[in-house]
Amino acid sequence: MEAGERTRDIFEHIPAYAQPPLIPLPRPGDTEPLRRLGIELTPLSRGIVRAAMALSGFRRFQGDLPGRLEDLLRHTELRGAALFAPVISGTLALRDDPQTADPLRRAAALLRAVRSLREDVVNGTLPADEVRGRPLEMGQYPNLFGTSLMVEGERSRMFKSTDTEHLAIIAGRRFFRLHAAALGWDSSTAGLEHALRALVRTVGEQPLVSEEQSPGVLTCANHPTQLRILSELGRHPENARSLRALRHSVATLCLDLEHSPANDAEAALLAHAGNCANRWYHSSLQIVVFGNAKVCLICSFSAYLDGNTMMRAAAEIQRRGAGFATDAARAAPDAQPLSAEELRWNIPRRYSLQASREFGRVRDNQQATFEMRAFGCEFFERLDLDPVPGFILALQAVGNRLTGREPRITQFLAMSRYRCGDLITAVVSTPEVLAFVKALEGPGLERAAARALAQAAVESQTAVIRSARQQLPIEAVMGLFLHTRGRIARVWAAAVGGIAGGLLRALGLHRRQPREILVSHPEIYPEVTIVGRPGVRLPYVNCFGLHYQIMEDRTVVTFMPGVRWTASNADVAAEIEESLRQIQSRLE
Repeated sequence: MEAGERTRDIFEHIPAYAQPPLIPLPRPGDTEPLRRLGIELTPLSRGIVRAAMALSGFRRFQGDLPGRLEDLLRHTELRGAALFAPVISGTLALRDDPQTADPLRRAAALLRAVRSLREDVVNGTLPADEVRGRPLEMGQYPNLFGTSLMVEGERSRMFKSTDTEHLAIIAGRRFFRLHAAALGWDSSTAGLEHALRALVRTVGEQPLVSEEQSPGVLTCANHPTQLRILSELGRHPENARSLRALRHSVATLCLDLEHSPANDAEAALLAHAGNCANRWYHSSLQIVVFGNAKVCLICSFSAYLDGNTMMRAAAEIQRRGAGFATDAARAAPDAQPLSAEELRWNIPRRYSLQASREFGRVRDNQQATFEMRAFGCEFFERLDLDPVPGFILALQAVGNRLTGREPRITQFLAMSRYRCGDLITAVVSTPEVLAFVKALEGPGLERAAARALAQAAVESQTAVIRSARQQLPIEAVMGLFLHTRGRIARVWAAAVGGIAGGLLRALGLHRRQPREILVSHPEIYPEVTIVGRPGVRLPYVNCFGLHYQIMEDRTVVTFMPGVRWTASNADVAAEIEESLRQIQSRLE
């Protein structure tokens, strides 16, 4: 490990927390995982798969896997440390703090909250996540602190620092490292607040001329470009020192004091994609504070922070920060000298221009977040529908109308009920869902028939999700297999798999499973008003992605259209509301 690196564990073991069970593995010979991969199950397809498993070494690996499973899940980066952060990371808008209209005071209080939360996580005093009294995996929470992505040679990986004393601060596109421990951030807000005021004065006296001089925009380029640019950038001694300083920081504060967004939706859009030169997307946790004291967090999915972890952490930071904001008595004059070290860079202009061009290909300037009033949990309860599968029925109807076919809806599912459990997905466009939507669009659907079809569609989604959560997905098993191979063996296994896949497709026994509509519904906390990736287009979906939160009296959705999707977000939102009204008219 590199000097100052605390661990290579993806899921860190915290002794104070109870460990959930390991996830069951697919049984050898079970054909259901093959069906989920889109393989038509015939004697010929089974024979081709069995041959590929034997030739590649996968069958032997599968036999040894039970004894190695926990170690592999704990240490293997199946997400690949993907660097194209704007299309992967999540932004969360925090509820306003009515006690704090001063942005720097709120920033200081939130930094203290980060410190407080970190201490409670590593000591195991933060109450554990639970489902029906059973403990959930807590090993993702340490990834919020001192964690970043880094480029090492020709690859990227997670890096976890032992440093608990320093913070990265970005203001006016200039980067600083602040020794927060020396300011007493574990016991007082005042020292941090005054340090931030001194830093802001310094930036105001000498602002950065152009965003091309900031390294932040480099972290908006796509993955291959970042590998090349940051590898080359790190060979310059000054850049190497600055990159190391950023890696050894507990969290990153981004001061966007020149912006005062009118509402939380505008704040989330600006935070996520509106000022990339004032960001460092390699940091697992960024706190963006605006001039009117609105705040958003940006969490890195590639640093193994799932939606539920992001949401609870954001809620904890908001709650703790609201308490610390009242502890801001002025203990020092505003003329306090700058106590932060500025990080220096040598960035060729061509790198910044290329990164800006690549981010521009996915940048989306339209409104992304919409609030659907009157379509919340109360609405679905009146229809006797579970809210999440009920919303999927409306979304499927919209997808059908806008595409003229039956696009697949894929839903993210949390797997923290298992030790080192990663996110998985399940296709919820079941035959029963499609049958209900087809009947919904047709004439003469009576109430009793509509209710029966709707109930069958809801139950089918529940069954698909329950089945998906029963065992480790075969795609994850294959990923673990490839990561355990040496270079030559990995090339051989990939070649065998490629030939087998090509043969199955040529014989019409395998159809690719594209992601068309990708959705996520993380846990809801009142301290977090919006979650999503507003302001970008997703290169890995054919139609669109969306994060949705179904609250008591409304549903909040944030859209991320595919790069070739042509319908506007506003039109899709209106179509969803229309489909919900249509469902209501058929079921009531």
